[in-house]
Amino acid sequence: MAQFILKALSEYGLIIALLLQARVLSRFLDSRNRDYPVAILFSATLFLLTSASLASRQIPNFNNSYAAADLFMHILLLILMLQLIRKTLQSLSLDTNILRGLTVISILVALGAYFYFNATQDKPFYLTMVETRQVASFWMVLLNLYWWTLLLKKRQLDRRILLLSVGIGLLMTGQVVGDGVMSFAKRELPWISISAVLIMYLTHYACLHSWYNAFNPKLAKPLT
Repeated sequence: MAQFILKALSEYGLIIALLLQARVLSRFLDSRNRDYPVAILFSATLFLLTSASLASRQIPNFNNSYAAADLFMHILLLILMLQLIRKTLQSLSLDTNILRGLTVISILVALGAYFYFNATQDKPFYLTMVETRQVASFWMVLLNLYWWTLLLKKRQLDRRILLLSVGIGLLMTGQVVGDGVMSFAKRELPWISISAVLIMYLTHYACLHSWYNAFNPKLAKPLT
């Protein structure tokens, strides 16, 4: 029964995600929403990855390709976060030099995780990529918390940046919690695994809804 539910979640959950991702991409058809090229690239990569998950599961070495692409997508999201943190610092008239330190830490976290998990011989490549992504996701949750401390200092919040931050926070927190619950449950506790999958899907959907609202053309700054 549990395996049947997991399979149904994997199939129908991806279809729902794909539709919501297409909905977000539709926002970028408006020229007023093209001032965030990294967000567009991230959204397009996410859509392609989800499409590939639905259509290409039987392709040899698909896990390796997917895991590498998934890590690349998270790197894009990390770059977007750093750009948005820079915008927030500038809006507060604060020194942006801290971004150099955050960028260095981000690189060290990603490289350190990769070399640490890759040290084991005969380990599947995709597993190294997945574990590296999990560490990167945790770091991005911490980075998002720092970002929120900046946002709370503002008297007037930029609604678009606020919604983007909420979406990223939901996505990363859902992944971290879901990954943690999944690793705890493993195969002995299938119902807990189902709850982990549900957490990841629901936070993913919430993220997409937040991003869809963030790129409402009414929130765009006038083109000059």
